[in-house]
Amino acid sequence: MFKICLIGCGIMARNQHGPACKIYEALHENVHFAACCDIDAERAQSFAQQFGLSAWYTCINTMLDTEKPQAVCLIAPEALTAELSCKILEKGYPLIMEKPPGIHPEETMRMIHAAKNITNQVAFNRRYMPIVQKAMSLLDEWGGVNCIMDIQYRMVRSNRTDPHFSTTAIHGIDLVKYIAHSPYKYVNFRYHALPHIGKTVANFYLNCEMENSIVTNLAFLPMSGINTERVEINTTKGLLCLNLPIWAGCYDGYGKITLYNDNEKVWEMNGADIAGSKEDFVLGGFYNENAVFFDAIRNGKNPDGDIASGLQAVEIANCINQRLLTYGGDCLC
Repeated sequence: MFKICLIGCGIMARNQHGPACKIYEALHENVHFAACCDIDAERAQSFAQQFGLSAWYTCINTMLDTEKPQAVCLIAPEALTAELSCKILEKGYPLIMEKPPGIHPEETMRMIHAAKNITNQVAFNRRYMPIVQKAMSLLDEWGGVNCIMDIQYRMVRSNRTDPHFSTTAIHGIDLVKYIAHSPYKYVNFRYHALPHIGKTVANFYLNCEMENSIVTNLAFLPMSGINTERVEINTTKGLLCLNLPIWAGCYDGYGKITLYNDNEKVWEMNGADIAGSKEDFVLGGFYNENAVFFDAIRNGKNPDGDIASGLQAVEIANCINQRLLTYGGDCLC
């Protein structure tokens, strides 16, 4: 029996990872979504009842020692992710954890060391959105990275004044790296401070070149009037535009992917049609990312999105926190 346990029973777990684990259980033989854990006993018990789990716990060690799962899902506050991940990995349990894989590069390196040969994956869900997977399939058909001329990414949020917006921005940093099939070679940063809104609030812009010479530009605007994430991939076949379905009720709804060429719309596909579902946890890639992780463990393979693959994104996000102007070469951020 392939047993799954989940740690952290908050909103993300209830709306995204819990449904993903439950559907995976239903679609696969000999899989049991067994137990959950949260320091809040009422929350843990409520989650267990909602998803029909056989047990709930308030102590991680007790759950792991009792259940001995084959896979663990960690959905914890960002400040606790590294600490808890290391404890779980050091006990030898395969782990998928919510982003970011550490607030600082030093935390990420501790996580990498703790993982050793233990299967692990970071839940960078944008990679696994059906819309993004469709775009990647098209790019492969058109010649892979050779068809890409540049990538433009824009994340816009409404009323985000939190001091470390980079922990959200890291989604875009990772996604552009994923689409380009390449690490960042260098990044130039520009900041537009908004002190009248908040001491650390700012719009920030990244002008980048990837190791494979693709040019990319990223913009992050936490204090706008809308919540969207959009990607433009300029290719030899035309301009491929992605409106990402970042969450239920967002402005772009189920999302869409559009191809333009010769100043005309060639075709357009709705995100729900691509995903075959209108469920938020499917559209947002949460089912796919968990399924990829579980499948990897069951097949004795390593998923592509492990902690080590997220180190550069953490380094770049840390540059943003420090308001540095460049990243690349021997730059230590």
